This record gives sequence, structure tokens and C-alpha cells, in this order.
Amino acid sequence: MAVVRGQIFAKMKHPWADLDDEELLRVSGLILTDETGKTGITIAAVLLFGTDNMIASVCSQHKTDCICRVYNLDRYDDREIITTNFIDSYEQMFAFGQKHLNDLFVLDGIQSISARDKILREIISNSLAHRDYTSGYIPKFLIEREKITLENGNRAHGNGLLNIKTFEPFAKNPSISKIFREIGYADELGSGMRNSYKYTMMYSGLEPEFREGDIFKIIIPLSVGSMTKVGPEALFTASEQVRKSSEQVEEAVAVKLNSAMIQKLLAYCTEARGASEMQQICQMRSREYFRKSVLVPLLKSGRLQRTIPDKPNSSKQKYIRA
Repeated sequence: MAVVRGQIFAKMKHPWADLDDEELLRVSGLILTDETGKTGITIAAVLLFGTDNMIASVCSQHKTDCICRVYNLDRYDDREIITTNFIDSYEQMFAFGQKHLNDLFVLDGIQSISARDKILREIISNSLAHRDYTSGYIPKFLIEREKITLENGNRAHGNGLLNIKTFEPFAKNPSISKIFREIGYADELGSGMRNSYKYTMMYSGLEPEFREGDIFKIIIPLSVGSMTKVGPEALFTASEQVRKSSEQVEEAVAVKLNSAMIQKLLAYCTEARGASEMQQICQMRSREYFRKSVLVPLLKSGRLQRTIPDKPNSSKQKYIRA
């Protein structure tokens, strides 16, 4: 724990940097005396500053599942399962968000700010400081193409969507919140939701959602720019996505084709026609482009049918309007 104090409080020139471990825990309310007169550290103290082994021994269910699911929708593009103390968890979750979200140019008045980092600060500290760490529900930090979602177990004091104008903040883990305020991970109670609204509007132009219940949920909507990457790695990822969704791409290309030409082709196919004949009608030089952009989409949409459906690759195959 002395290492944690040295790295955080000393760097901030915080008065707590001069305290020893016991003094720090006492002044922050992390050492308590029970009704029998026994004194000991709280679970919050272990979760904040403890080693991984210590945390596993007193709160084995503690973990945060960080998932990025933008291109590979069946599984994920990136994933980290974080099981360390809250101080390190905050930093690792923050780094995960920075890795997968663009830092858009945003002005707050005349000053340039990182709205992305401001949002991450608020929602990550909220997730860690206000979760019910006795719950068996595994907290999630999910980044998708259109939104960020954070979920965690919760001791609910209501149910449903919170209204920024009427909600009443409630400190669910005051000792953890106190430490987070002292080290700059959070501000005063209730400010996190208001700051999230402010910076999300700057970042994506949309309002976030906070849903109270046994599972507390934060939803941060994203704009197209939030997920748009540049450079060779991004081009490779994009090409992989195009390859994986080739059927959707083919259909999209067909929609963009001149509708008059499509109608002409379908009228021509009231009688069975070969692929080469159809290609000539469309005035396309590339046989492969004609197949992918016209023939396959029309077959999938049901507007054309094969005359030999059991043998799609037959040399005698022809096509007729459905």
C-alpha cells in the first residue's frame, strides 16, 4: 500500500503523502471498530489498495469485463478482464477506452479539451465508486459502434431512467468516493452525471442515459467520428469488415445501380437467359463485377431464379425472372 500512496499522493503533493499506511486508512475512514471492539480494515480498503491475491481472498467475484465490439459482432475485437484494485482498475479501464475511441477536437468556450477523456473519467469513476461489490453480477465496460455501455451490480434507490433535473444523488460507497475525490478521479457527489451530460453533448451531440435498478447502466451514444480510425491498421480492419459482410455490400451495390437498367434486365429475363447474355445487356466488361454486383443480389432478393437450382455452377445454367 505504501507504493500506491507514493505513486499517487506524493505525485499530487497531497498532505496524505506524509501519512503512514495506518494513518492514511484511518483518516480516510477505511479502518473501523465494530460493536465488539475489534478494529480492522474494511472491504473498501482492500478493493482500493489491496494486492490481487488479497482482493481474491475477500471479494473473489470482483472483476470488470472490458469489451470492444465494433467489427466482429459475433465475438469481440478486443477484450480485457480486469481483476486488480480500484486504483489500477481505473487506469486500465481508462487506457482501454482511449485505445478504442477517437479524441475528437472539441472546444469548451475558447479552450480545446478532450471530451473523450472527460467522459471516461466520469463514467469509470461512477462505475467503480458506486457499484455493489457484494453482488455476483460481473460489471461490464462495452464499446460498440454507436454507444458505450457500463453495467454493474447496484443497491438501487429507485428504478428507471434518471432525470438530470430531478435526480437526487446518493453515496453508495462513501469511503471509496472520498478517496476518488482526493486523488482527482471524481468530483463532488452528483457532479458526475451533470459532467457526463455536458461532455457527451460536446463529443457526440446526443444525451447519455443513466438507468437505476438492480443493474445500474450508463449509456453514452457515439457519433461516427468517435469510431473512425485512420492509417494502415484502420484500413486493414475496414477491409476485414467488408470481407466479412460481403453479402451486405453486394446488395448495397445493387441498390445503387441504375434502376432503369435493372428493369431492362428483368424484362429481358422473362425468358431464360445465360449470364453472358445478361452481362451484355448491362454493358459491363467485367464478368466478376457483373456477378457480384448484379446477378448475386438479384438472386438473393428473389427477383431472378436459376433454371437449374440444384446445380448452381452448371455450364447450362440460365436465369429467369421470378
